[in-house]
Amino acid sequence: MPSMENNDMPKAKQDCLDKIVAVYEAATSEDKALIKHLVEKAKGGGRSAEVINLTPGAAAILFMDHNKQNREWRHSVSEAYAEEIKHGLWEFTNQGIGFLSSGDTGDGQHREAGIALSGQTVEVTVTFGMKPESIIAIDTGHRRQASDFLGIEGASEPKRKQAILKQGYATLKRLASTDEEARPYIVTTNRDIVREIKAHDRLLMEAMQIGDDSVRGRSKPTFKANEAAALSFLLMLKGWPKAKVISDLDVFQSGEDREGGNSPIFVAADQLQKDANKRDGATVSARFAAAIKAFVLHEQGVKAVRIADIRNAMKPKAGVDVNFPGTPSPTQQAAE
Repeated sequence: MPSMENNDMPKAKQDCLDKIVAVYEAATSEDKALIKHLVEKAKGGGRSAEVINLTPGAAAILFMDHNKQNREWRHSVSEAYAEEIKHGLWEFTNQGIGFLSSGDTGDGQHREAGIALSGQTVEVTVTFGMKPESIIAIDTGHRRQASDFLGIEGASEPKRKQAILKQGYATLKRLASTDEEARPYIVTTNRDIVREIKAHDRLLMEAMQIGDDSVRGRSKPTFKANEAAALSFLLMLKGWPKAKVISDLDVFQSGEDREGGNSPIFVAADQLQKDANKRDGATVSARFAAAIKAFVLHEQGVKAVRIADIRNAMKPKAGVDVNFPGTPSPTQQAAE
């Protein structure tokens, strides 16, 4: 196995790689035998294809030892594949693992890593007989997005709706307290995204209007129109009254403390505006979490907060409840 320690690698990517290495090191003799069979067949040079059951251990071996010709690895793509597999959303398609006659894989590194991370065996197509120069043919053109399909159907502003939905769902997934609670917000395939946009089209249209109104006439709103729309969308999706979203967002976008103190919405807006000037600012989901925490505290009647109360909400697993105050969360409803 080649050394995968890289001091210049981002921590999230290194952590993901470490998990794959652990699966690689735990590979069984059966995993190794399967890879030996596939590599020997690939080196035979013939063109053929077969469907196999690829175990996590075997997938890790392919990724670590037979992955010299692939493009740069994006760990987030593999993690998304792993989530699909874990939640039973993985679909069998013609896209699997493509072997070169050298015995290395020329296509499929993200799927290999995803299967390794998922901990589950997956049925995949394996193709043999690719030439190194044929790799370029795989990656030509642009991958279709869900918005492309919606545009063909005549939907209005499909790209904007896609961006808003994905930002909203990413935040709801981050704030979910259990895997079951997060599951409805895992949208990694075009089919998932198209389905969800169609299901919430009216709400998305309303959120877009709210977002646009919130920045009108303001030179430096806390959130840009699309971010404000995504925040509005996820709040209304979780039961917030439209009028409350509009009024709280108006205060938030103004950046003014209208209550004469360290009010939650003012503190959140002030901190996020300062963060926006930093080169390594927080993620959109973390910024949304801070805004949601502030909105909730405001609706609960809290008049003043410490900066730490808002900044802590931006941390992973901070326990921010996105539901409108007084509305039971899914976990509470299940308990009842």
